[in-house]
Amino acid sequence: MVAAGEDRAIGRQPLRESTRADYLWRLRRHLLPFFGRYRLDEIDKALCLEFKASKLREADELRKLETRGATVRDPVTNRRRVPIEMSSLKKLIGTLASILDEAVEDEHLVANPARSRRMKVAVPAPSRTFLEIDELVALIDAASGQDAPRSVGVGSRAVGATRSNVARLMAEGMTPAQISGQLGIARSTVSYHAQGLVGGRHSPYIGRRVVVATLGLSGVRASELCDLRIGHLRLHDPDGARFQIPGAKTAAGVRVVEMSPDLLAEWRLHLDRLRRAGRSLEPDAWAIPNRNGGRMCRQRVGEIVREAAAGASATLTKEGRPPLPHTTPHSLRRTYISIALLANNFDVLWVMNQVGHSDSKMTMDVYAQLQQRVKRDHGKAFDALIQQARAQVHDAKRPSAVA
Repeated sequence: MVAAGEDRAIGRQPLRESTRADYLWRLRRHLLPFFGRYRLDEIDKALCLEFKASKLREADELRKLETRGATVRDPVTNRRRVPIEMSSLKKLIGTLASILDEAVEDEHLVANPARSRRMKVAVPAPSRTFLEIDELVALIDAASGQDAPRSVGVGSRAVGATRSNVARLMAEGMTPAQISGQLGIARSTVSYHAQGLVGGRHSPYIGRRVVVATLGLSGVRASELCDLRIGHLRLHDPDGARFQIPGAKTAAGVRVVEMSPDLLAEWRLHLDRLRRAGRSLEPDAWAIPNRNGGRMCRQRVGEIVREAAAGASATLTKEGRPPLPHTTPHSLRRTYISIALLANNFDVLWVMNQVGHSDSKMTMDVYAQLQQRVKRDHGKAFDALIQQARAQVHDAKRPSAVA
């Protein structure tokens, strides 16, 4: 237990709400069920190793059940249980080690048994990528197509059965692709009828386009986007449009993100649609609310990005182009860094301030990948030299022309 007055002394800064929720999940779901019945002086290397082994066994058992088509649910939450990833196991062990570090600091333990070499977990390096500029455009357009139109009433045009069904399904929150499959009609037909729908105050507007556009055109984290409120936006100055990230990972605790004219236009359209949908635009209202007007969660942001990526990939494939790579909100953060570096003559410090990096490791990692992409013509230049040499050899072998 933490002594009175020490709750603010542990840690270098207050925890973000999302970080606190993550720690509570690690404790309640994994660590406390295993270690909760032991005293501190009973936690030794053997017990820590047994915790690691139990998590690996549990993951193996769940994978075997999944291959048989079984679904295992948590008896308390009724949520589907999935095998723990090695990266998550590494985080759990790290949290355990941090807790026991405090026990050593408070002289409850002599040494930290979770710091054993055998407790280490090898995690494969994740594939870090970012989108090309045209791929980002396709992703934003796909998200826009998955948003409900500005209204879902049937309007004054002649109302047929198809248009009526499209209006009904859009009012239920279905995407154009889902409506196409449900009604057995082409997506172009769905789009045609959607354009003719007018009226209807309470459309199921989610803000998919502004979610994807903000991630890709500003580089903010998904959690930062979820925490954004109307009062954090500063849109009155077209040349100085920006928004604030409170509780950011900076010394000042607040980060100011500059908005490009295109992103400003996206937000003005988004706010107009919120107003038309009857949503609150008070300073304390969420800038991108969920269906119920509350705070959107990071998982929902990830779903929006995945669904937009699937739609964009389908469109690109039809055009004979390769689909998008695995795309997440973090992919869009790296995408923004790559574009910002190119647009600002590789001004690394400016980009770091925009995305809130305390060190340049990630920025420089994207920089290194970007340099490789920029130098793609080097291969063509290499081939040109080979072809030039080959032509010279052929010319030398030809018989000399007779005068």
